[in-house]
Amino acid sequence: MRAERATEDVGRQLVRYRAWQRRFLASPGDPAVRAQFEDAVAALCAVTSRRCGREAAEAAERRREPEPAGRRSPPGGD
Repeated sequence: MRAERATEDVGRQLVRYRAWQRRFLASPGDPAVRAQFEDAVAALCAVTSRRCGREAAEAAERRREPEPAGRRSPPGGD
C-alpha cells in the first residue's frame, strides 16, 4: 500500500510541476508564477530524492511508466 501511495504522490507532484512549468515558461518575469514553479520543483525533488528539477521530472516519468511484462514480479512473489 505504501508503494502505491508513493507512486500516487510522485504522479501528483509531476502533474503539478508540469502545470507550473508551462505557466513559468509563458510568464518567466512573473514573480508569483516563479515562486509557485520553484515550490513545485522542490516538492518533486523531495518525492523523487533528486536535487535537480529536470532529473526529478525524468525520474518521475520513469516511475509512472508500466514495467515491461517480463520484469514484473509474480503475484505474492518476492
